[in-house]
Amino acid sequence: MELIFNLIHQFSSVVYYFLSFALIISLIVFVHEYGHYIVARACKVKVESFSIGFGPEIFGFHDKSGTGWKLSAVPLGGYVKMLGDTNAASVPGDQQKLTEEERLYSFHAKSRYQKAAVVFAGPFANIIFTVIAFTIFFSTAGYYRTPPVIGNVIEGGAAKQAGLLPGDTITQINENEIKYFEDISRVIISNPKTKMEIGYSRNNEEHKTSLTPITIEDKDVFGNLIQRETIGITSVDMAGFKQSSFLGAINLSISETYHTMCLTVKAIFQIIIGKRSANEIGGPIKIAKYSGQSAKKGFIMTLYFMAIISANLAAINLLPIPLLDGGHLFHYAIEGVIRRDLSLKYQKYAATFGASVLFLLMAVAILNDIRNLF
Repeated sequence: MELIFNLIHQFSSVVYYFLSFALIISLIVFVHEYGHYIVARACKVKVESFSIGFGPEIFGFHDKSGTGWKLSAVPLGGYVKMLGDTNAASVPGDQQKLTEEERLYSFHAKSRYQKAAVVFAGPFANIIFTVIAFTIFFSTAGYYRTPPVIGNVIEGGAAKQAGLLPGDTITQINENEIKYFEDISRVIISNPKTKMEIGYSRNNEEHKTSLTPITIEDKDVFGNLIQRETIGITSVDMAGFKQSSFLGAINLSISETYHTMCLTVKAIFQIIIGKRSANEIGGPIKIAKYSGQSAKKGFIMTLYFMAIISANLAAINLLPIPLLDGGHLFHYAIEGVIRRDLSLKYQKYAATFGASVLFLLMAVAILNDIRNLF
């Protein structure tokens, strides 16, 4: 009987995580695709279909403009298919096969500036959503702006060996200026396995030392075991530094959105050059797990998690990889330089290359997810 109850509990947990994942991803994808949609309509482009998810249609309808709105079975993305596209990836078809009237509303018949605006609108919508979500989170949950003063130096840590003491003020790490204690962890996270030169102030005198962060086992906000790098210091008592002003939250949200996107792009580059492990790439199973865990902690934590995912989606989509929005923008930039359209043959080859890269990344992510299950 106990085995049956355990199986039922595990099954219900899987269902809960899947539903949380599907809802969170669908909302973020809707924001992204609606950005494309609304600017396309403003540029008088006919949108043939707007899909949340891929694969078989679960249900849908057509609006008065002829756009087919649908929810599809596989909640791993979405697309807006416009007139003139051969597929959901916006690979252009033969525009000569369109009638004169259809060319007026074809996406690929528009100017490069209009096409670029439509393409950029998706990631931009995610950026706006991220800033709003972070602002609500920081205004509600509060945030810290702690002086970069060392409260305690942990025995055996890198900071102890480098000679840092309680009361020292960290002013710089490598080329990064440190304004708040929270900046320290951001710099360490974005520069793994890196020897760091620490600038600090002691008794109004400036000093420098160097150290290499060590990797420790820790827990994230959801209680999951993780490995992170640390230099082995803690801040002064933060109880008196918690803030919740709305204007401060907006400023922090813009900064957090920028840093999250930069860290995403930087991490991908570091994986490519071997500075980070490809095991860090997470796929749908990992996202589903965190979706469920954030949902269990309530709306505010779910909103924070959605902001992180939305910022990641914006950053990844702006990479110059064919099929992604950044790939399309890169093509338009090339066309602007050479002053002519790239051939359909080239664009199809580029789309095949982009699909291969994305398939490889997805395969690595799913393999990592499966490996972490056991």
